[in-house]
Amino acid sequence: MNYHKKTVAFITSLLMCMSVAPMFSYAENEDSTNHDDEIALINLDDENTVKESGDFSYSIDDDGNAHIESCLSDEDEITVPEEIDGIKVTEIESGAFMKGTYKKITIPASVEYISAENPFAPCIQLTEIAVDKNNKNYCSVDGVIFTKDMKKLICYPAEKSGTSYTIPDGTEKIGIASFYEANMKEIILPDSLNEISRHAFSYMANLEKIDMSGTSVQVIDTMTFAECVSLNEVIFSESTLEIGLASFYGCKSLTEVTLPSALTTVGQSAFMGTGLTKIRIPDSVASIGYSAFGYDTDEKADPDFVIIGSYSSGAFTYATDSDSDYDYANNFKFITTEEADAEEEYQAMNPIASGDYEYSIVDGEACILLCESTDETITVPEEIDGYKVTSIYKYAFIDTTAKNIIFPETVKTIGANMFSEYVESITIPSGCTAIEGDEPFLSCTSLKEIIVTEGGDGEYASLDGILYNKDKTVLIAYPVQKSDTEFKVPSSVTNIAISAFCHNVFLESADLSGVKNIGSCAFEDCVSLKSVTFSDDLNAVGNGVFIDNPSLMSVRLPSSLEIIGEYAFGYYYDASIAYQQTGEEMLPYSVVDGFRIYAEEDSLAWEYAQACGIEVITNTVGIGKKNIDRNFLYVIGGSVSAVILAVAGVSIGKSIKRKKGRKV
Repeated sequence: MNYHKKTVAFITSLLMCMSVAPMFSYAENEDSTNHDDEIALINLDDENTVKESGDFSYSIDDDGNAHIESCLSDEDEITVPEEIDGIKVTEIESGAFMKGTYKKITIPASVEYISAENPFAPCIQLTEIAVDKNNKNYCSVDGVIFTKDMKKLICYPAEKSGTSYTIPDGTEKIGIASFYEANMKEIILPDSLNEISRHAFSYMANLEKIDMSGTSVQVIDTMTFAECVSLNEVIFSESTLEIGLASFYGCKSLTEVTLPSALTTVGQSAFMGTGLTKIRIPDSVASIGYSAFGYDTDEKADPDFVIIGSYSSGAFTYATDSDSDYDYANNFKFITTEEADAEEEYQAMNPIASGDYEYSIVDGEACILLCESTDETITVPEEIDGYKVTSIYKYAFIDTTAKNIIFPETVKTIGANMFSEYVESITIPSGCTAIEGDEPFLSCTSLKEIIVTEGGDGEYASLDGILYNKDKTVLIAYPVQKSDTEFKVPSSVTNIAISAFCHNVFLESADLSGVKNIGSCAFEDCVSLKSVTFSDDLNAVGNGVFIDNPSLMSVRLPSSLEIIGEYAFGYYYDASIAYQQTGEEMLPYSVVDGFRIYAEEDSLAWEYAQACGIEVITNTVGIGKKNIDRNFLYVIGGSVSAVILAVAGVSIGKSIKRKKGRKV
């Protein structure tokens, strides 16, 4: 990641830029003038270029018009002349009012261009800017100067009375330093706004809130809100893509902020010296400048600052980035967005500690949030501190080392991702109505049995340590350490849940007769599985159902199949292509060498095999665990029929002869 170079002098120069007379100015494009991105370099020491007349110094351009370079008056109120020494005044340069003591400035009708660098910014005692009503390029509304079309606000007088200001609808741009050191607490932005120039609101000591959500501003420019020490709430536009250099530098009251979801760039020192203790960074952010987050105004890193984001994004890179040449090394605490969400949700439940448990009171009943017991067998109590235990929060037992966990009959709901890798036996109450999560037992790598007690009105049942729904139409979880080598689903089962058999290393054959739907990854990584029998009514198979089954070298698939997910049959995880790129990222799976599919021609299974480059064999019949060619059966069938007929003929002949013999 590329960073701006570390330098205190650089930041210092930025902070001083509003109080030092510019030696050159960058004139921005104005619709009403011909000053298209020109750079006007003024040499103030050249007596042939700059002249003095009365209260003003001026220069003359190639067209013979006068440009006001500076005002020398000591008066509180000044009026820029239409002519100076008989020369028409058409422009006001950036350093015109550097003396900064003026309270009112009046602009004549002759002025065609005012420097985009905002010559009024140094006038921190200014209460009004007046513009002659005949001026064709600029106007003043209640002492605030705009371009004539009202699309750009040029300057709001810093000492203008009032604590709130609403920028008029139709304003599209806020000029450089236009509100520099203004006194109000609140500025209301119009939906028409699409550009805010650098330093626009810097040093506004009383500004408390800025809401940009209704605007289409894409860039928060350099030092836009620098040193707004009272600013405690910032709402970004979702259009914002870049937050620039030192844009919120020194905003010490800003303790939290939500960055826009499409943001791509955060500049150097953007949030240096704020009150932020953590920041959640969207995955869209690719570039983060040096000291953007977690640094004070002395460029010292906060060792407790937390970066929240994704490992694959710029957030993690920033949290751990370093540069020996410039003597810095970020070492911020990094947590994922998911972890942060979980922690915030957990704290919002107001946990209460009691013995080995933390719990929350929900509708007058206890929800177990966390178990810290070190017992080998944990029997969860029916009551805690007099509250009936009716629910278990997600992750509650994830850090325990217990082999056996027994929930009381009072528990109705069990949260997702509940159990640790150590648990071998789980007892679920018969009245349980919900076990949350699509793969609630996936992390239970030691699990041998799931037991559901009897007698309740819940939604679950168990048989031989396997978890089903109440009527046993759905097989939910087959324990990963269940050691049976063969399994036949009960006749009632029509659906296999997601990851139901995932990672079981003992199962060698599975009879799924009667099953119509198999969830994604149901048999993933069942490394010993050699044979599977499917129902003739099988309808749907999800993604990756039989992925990473190295012992399973063939399957017979019925013509009833209407849905086959990606990588459902015949694939394995291939580390050699895990990061291969061919225009777009590839999934790291390859076809198992020698894998076959037996299917009818033109069936969905046949099409799947063709598309995946898997060998497909048609015109066969499954007899037991064998696949027999139909033509062979026809030949055998014909031969058998002939033998049967021949034998029948001989028998009939002998019978006739016997009958004739008896007649004789």
